[in-house]
Amino acid sequence: MNADRPAHGIFLAPAKVNLALRVVGKRADGYHLLQSILVFFPLYDQLEIEVLRDEDGLELVCEPVVTASPEENLVMRAARALLNATGVQRGARLRLLKRIPDGAGLGGGSSDAALVLLALNRLWGLHLDLQQLMALGVGLGADIPFFLGGRSALVQGIGEQLTPIPVHPSADLVLVHPGVALSTRRVFHAWAGKFLDRREPLAMPGPAVTDLVTLLENDLESPAMALAPVIGEVLYALKKAGALGVRMSGSGSSVFGVFPDTATAASAAQRLSVEQKGWRVFSGRIFHTHPFFD
Repeated sequence: MNADRPAHGIFLAPAKVNLALRVVGKRADGYHLLQSILVFFPLYDQLEIEVLRDEDGLELVCEPVVTASPEENLVMRAARALLNATGVQRGARLRLLKRIPDGAGLGGGSSDAALVLLALNRLWGLHLDLQQLMALGVGLGADIPFFLGGRSALVQGIGEQLTPIPVHPSADLVLVHPGVALSTRRVFHAWAGKFLDRREPLAMPGPAVTDLVTLLENDLESPAMALAPVIGEVLYALKKAGALGVRMSGSGSSVFGVFPDTATAASAAQRLSVEQKGWRVFSGRIFHTHPFFD
């Protein structure tokens, strides 16, 4: 890299999908304890970073805007947490192009925040290890450690306990965001279920699509549907379109269907896009390694 020019990089922040999600407890500080199986879905935000060698300060342009001010964006909060933790006197211009819907249960903000920690750690030459980055990330959002880990995983605790999935299933999904944003806080507040500590732990997925379909569950689906009944409409539409199994991702409002092959998924996505103009519909195959680590 030319020392006279600023360091520069363009990085992709993938969406996540919760194949399974259980609420199993609550800590004294109010954080809920979860069990969840998370994989990556090929829907990406793009983060462009220009490192300023001879000046400090952070600048963020987000397109489209998702927060009232740049400082409220998780990307800026994560970058500032990194600055404060290391005391490094560096600067960066950040440009975030958003494609992952906000308030959709797809982890877009968390993915962006994890990516800026990983990328600035590299571009600023900080050499923090994964555990140090995890300590910063878990205080910002429960999904951030998953994205920092960079592998599909069974996630437990408040998001900080990661167990890599040993067998990587392949599956084609149709993912639908019905145009409604849901607050995770509101969904948890609406959840009135009992903690399910006595259930058997979540099983890891097998290699076949049918193995994956048997895993699908989400304790937050019912309370989210009470807040946004359109979720039920999406579940029904995906079943009608031929999905082998359907489930809401995270705390909603996005819903996914598992399809038997790529062609069937693409056809269903095209049909739903035509029939439901207010829905954002994506098709793609789940994957298991974050592009930052490829």
